[in-house]
Amino acid sequence: YGAPGVEFMGLHEENNTVVQIHFIPDQCQLVTLLDDNSLHLWSLKQHSGASELREEHRFMLKGPPGSPPSATQITAVLPHSSREVLYLGTESGNIFVVELPSFRVLEDRSITSEAVLQRVPEDSCNRRSCELVEALREHPKNPEQILIGYSRGLIVLWDLQNNKVTHHFLGSQQLENLYWQRDGSKFISCHYDGSYTQWPVSSDNRQPEPLENIVPYGQLAGSPPSIPGFSPLLSHHLLTPCLQHPAETVGEDYQCWEQAERSLLKYVGLGDMLNQPLCILLPRLVPSTLTVMILDLGSRRSTCQNLSSSSQVLVMELNDEDAEHVVDHAEADLLQDQEGYRWKGHEKLKTRDGPVRFEAGFQPFVLVQCQPPAVVTSLALHSEWKLVAFGTSHGFGLFDHQQKRLVFVKCTLHPSDQLALEGPLSRVKSLKKSLRQSFRRIRRSRVSSRKRRGGGGNATEVREANAKFDQDTLQEMELAPVQRKIEARSAEDSFTGFVRTLYFADTFLRDSSRHCPSLWAGTNGGTVYAFSLHVPPAERRMDEPVRAEQAKEIQLMHRAPVVSILVLDGRSTPLPEPLEVAHDLSKSPDMQGSHQLLVISEEQFKVFTLPKVSSKMKLKLTALEGCRVRKATVANFGSCKTDDYCENDLAVLTNLGDIQIISLPFLKLQTRYPCIRKEDVSGIASCVFTKYGQGFYLISPSEFERFSLSTKWLVEPRCIVD
Repeated sequence: YGAPGVEFMGLHEENNTVVQIHFIPDQCQLVTLLDDNSLHLWSLKQHSGASELREEHRFMLKGPPGSPPSATQITAVLPHSSREVLYLGTESGNIFVVELPSFRVLEDRSITSEAVLQRVPEDSCNRRSCELVEALREHPKNPEQILIGYSRGLIVLWDLQNNKVTHHFLGSQQLENLYWQRDGSKFISCHYDGSYTQWPVSSDNRQPEPLENIVPYGQLAGSPPSIPGFSPLLSHHLLTPCLQHPAETVGEDYQCWEQAERSLLKYVGLGDMLNQPLCILLPRLVPSTLTVMILDLGSRRSTCQNLSSSSQVLVMELNDEDAEHVVDHAEADLLQDQEGYRWKGHEKLKTRDGPVRFEAGFQPFVLVQCQPPAVVTSLALHSEWKLVAFGTSHGFGLFDHQQKRLVFVKCTLHPSDQLALEGPLSRVKSLKKSLRQSFRRIRRSRVSSRKRRGGGGNATEVREANAKFDQDTLQEMELAPVQRKIEARSAEDSFTGFVRTLYFADTFLRDSSRHCPSLWAGTNGGTVYAFSLHVPPAERRMDEPVRAEQAKEIQLMHRAPVVSILVLDGRSTPLPEPLEVAHDLSKSPDMQGSHQLLVISEEQFKVFTLPKVSSKMKLKLTALEGCRVRKATVANFGSCKTDDYCENDLAVLTNLGDIQIISLPFLKLQTRYPCIRKEDVSGIASCVFTKYGQGFYLISPSEFERFSLSTKWLVEPRCIVD
């Protein structure tokens, strides 16, 4: 069954679906069947100290001239234990035999449907009974016998040496698959309706033995049905259970599977190819979907937000034992009773009174509810200062989770941001309304332009004017990212107060002689807020409150959404994460030289000096490509040849799905890689980077792709099969 982390990958030249995979016994070879009816032979070959999966041969089964495609459409594949031939069942009911590894068809050894019908009593079947071979299974004790299962329920045991049927069995349901018991005395047939039947192989009894027939779906969470000689493994697709032999194989633990299905968050280790789960979080406190998690294993603290419209922030602590306690509750009013603002959405969720029992793992100990109860859009946790910052479409706030006290809130709404107060349903209506208004303006413009032109003029001038108008209209409308003009935005745009990013930094904010803790926030309207923080020393941390004061406010001229904020120290190195220096995971930052502030918007990168906040340099993204920044993070790239060299660069994902590497602090484009299809919006939205240049993105709701931008941290498994 292999071992954890051992894997090999082969890529077909054809862009077709892989339908079946079969191992050639004891040969380090396998055969694949594609949906274009082609067969491919693969071998494991050693090369440069590792085994590689290489394609050796490919083959297309062809029938006589003029025969229909169904005559050779492969439906079942059986690699024989002799390792010399493959048996290929087809839609027509015929079984072809091909030689390995040449894929030469051995016509004299074919098993035709007519030959099978001649050896089965007429009262047991008709001509259609031998259409479409569904399964082929070699007898586990006698390689000269194979079990042939046809789609309509007929099953025959065929003697290869004497070319005859030794036993036949009639099922009443459409056949799906066949499985032998190890000693060859019985086999089981699986059927389309979810039933399975056990058949004894003897000369005097060809009737099915009493057995569970249909497995009710309600039994899936209970005890698995017992079958002598088989251990059932529950199929997560809720269809017929897969059957695994031998009997010593341990069946799946149903309770564990049930919990895994409920799991909302799973942490995986990234140290090697295994992606081993570190812990699973099963939050039951909040009836909403958790989407963003900040985890600090050093401090055993984590913070999460929900993306349902209930605006809640949970701070959790890692506990090795079950515990029962009251979850403290705090409320943050982001509107601060400002006049002219009134929330029109739903009310906040009610909290549970009294103590709550939690299983071992991450256990919530404080809950912060924002008012209005809109989506939490950004989150930042500083485990060393015991602070958590949160942002919504209305503003942002800072919470002291050690004293369990709200430090401050800041409303970021612009007077034009009434749409942010409507609630989610009203926003959809407003979007439809704005689209209707846009098309009405286009129609009115067409009519007025025709009136101005009047009836005169030749047809060519009219066509040219219409073409110019269509071109101007398309440039104004944002039909697709690649057609977008990058230009300054109006302060009147909706959702300018939407908080996109939050960042903690210990830097020079007021003067160049003293550094202090600070909190930075970036909004959808291109505004950056900076607050200086006073965090009491450890000996007075519980006695004195954390204080905050706004120190800076920067407005980007183009007003593009701020995606990320970063402070570089005196060596132009990004500031370390909380507790990294204390745990010897990072060098202490240079607090002697001047610091720099890097603000990343959707459309440009800009470096400011600190503490004066004067512009130093910038890099604009290409306007012609309509490129926008979606994700940006600092990645440490080490040399694959020496441990003495490494550099920090920006890893940037754009809306076109490509990844750009940009140098720090000079903002020079180093290289660009195509990574995700630009049409894959969910993949781009889900992409995350690690600090050493690896990344993940979802390729389906239950699968992720892992990639590496660093030559030192490869994600390619190098394994050897003797």
